[in-house]
Amino acid sequence: MINGYEIMVDQLIKRRHELGMSQEQLSFEIGCAKSLIHKWEQYKRVPSGFMLGCWVEALGLQIKVTEKCEESSQQN
Repeated sequence: MINGYEIMVDQLIKRRHELGMSQEQLSFEIGCAKSLIHKWEQYKRVPSGFMLGCWVEALGLQIKVTEKCEESSQQN
């Protein structure tokens, strides 16, 4: 089952690809190791809240918090 975090990471990966940005370029923008970006994108590590914000910002995105739909919370 895909959870909200995995959906978000998939969107971040898609955006990085749309921008034609490599993991190395993204790591430079954020100020972390390229291997860390790889681990985040493979769900092997979870970024801290601060680093998640940096990741999102570097891709020109923003985080929007919304209430779960009743239908999706019944499926979990």
